[in-house]
Amino acid sequence: MNFCPSCHTGRLQRRSMVYVEWHGHGWLVVDKMPAIVCDVCGEQAYDHDAMEYLQQLISSSPLANSLRTVPTQDNRNAKHRSA
Repeated sequence: MNFCPSCHTGRLQRRSMVYVEWHGHGWLVVDKMPAIVCDVCGEQAYDHDAMEYLQQLISSSPLANSLRTVPTQDNRNAKHRSA
């Protein structure tokens, strides 16, 4: 295992993390995204190959048309104010 580039003390460990990103008009949430996490400072980085694959999926036309957004509290409040 490699040492953490941030704290230079911890060791990097492979884990699955939840990936969350604002995409378009809503949140994109991917469960069990491969990542590397420091066991001391908690620094994390998502797996490069997994990120590239996710970007390809997002940009592909069939998937882009089928993405669902989950309304946030702010989105729900905005709908009630405009009605």
